[in-house]
Amino acid sequence: MSEQNMQDENSVATEQNSMVHRIALEVKRREPSSINELVLDNCARCYSIQGLTDEFCNLRVLSIINVGLQSLAKFPKLPKLRKLYLSDNRLSSGLENLEGCPNLTLLILAGNKFKSIDELKPLSKLPKLSILDLMNCEVTSVDGYRETMFNMLPQLKYLDNTDKDGEEKDSDDEDDEDEDEEDNENGASDGEDNEGEEEDEYEEDDNKTGLKALYNGTFEEGDDDDEESYEGNSDEEEEESDEDDDLSEGDVSAETIEKPSKGEKRKRGADDQQDNVVENSNNDDDGPPHKI
Repeated sequence: MSEQNMQDENSVATEQNSMVHRIALEVKRREPSSINELVLDNCARCYSIQGLTDEFCNLRVLSIINVGLQSLAKFPKLPKLRKLYLSDNRLSSGLENLEGCPNLTLLILAGNKFKSIDELKPLSKLPKLSILDLMNCEVTSVDGYRETMFNMLPQLKYLDNTDKDGEEKDSDDEDDEDEDEEDNENGASDGEDNEGEEEDEYEEDDNKTGLKALYNGTFEEGDDDDEESYEGNSDEEEEESDEDDDLSEGDVSAETIEKPSKGEKRKRGADDQQDNVVENSNNDDDGPPHKI
């Protein structure tokens, strides 16, 4: 292997290890999806994107300043990215690789190698891009540069720190945009939370209504059962009272038949006494007279 090839391989290895190592230092032991801001400025000899993947899906701010970047190939899809700082590199094309960042609002490309407006046309695919900085790029010297850029990018508010009328951008405007974006996101999340709370309230009302109906139904059934049981008990009590009346009448008649009246008892007693006297007199006639 020639000495030149070895140097090239060492350069590639150094390039890869530099950005990869820097990302590892910034992320540490956190999950890539938990990172909101990542700063990779001043990495040595990073000609292309290395170590930055789609796993950084919640990244909002990315800064890769002064690393010698020449290509945006393999730039990851970062759907939540808002601000991208790529100034002081060697980029001259490849902006189509940023289409995976549809929410990008601020793009800083100052100090790069863009020479023609055609190289900037892919930026029209970024619908929310409102701040673009191309200062110290050769393209800013092209005739009609500002007018052409504002026509090509109607969503653009500030180009190279000034608006369409040449008024300088106030730093508070950027902060206001950030607050608006946060409010929109918070509003969306609050809306989801409110919907969830309303659904919970509806479910609670339904549960209350269902429980109320269930309780009412139970009480009504209980009342019906009580009425039926009361009616049944009344019927049984009436039948028992009738039976008691019949039994009492039967007892009275039986006693009447078995027990003689007081007059009859006395009459029978007198008759028995007369029979005893007659019998005794007969006995006296047959025997010797008694001595007095």
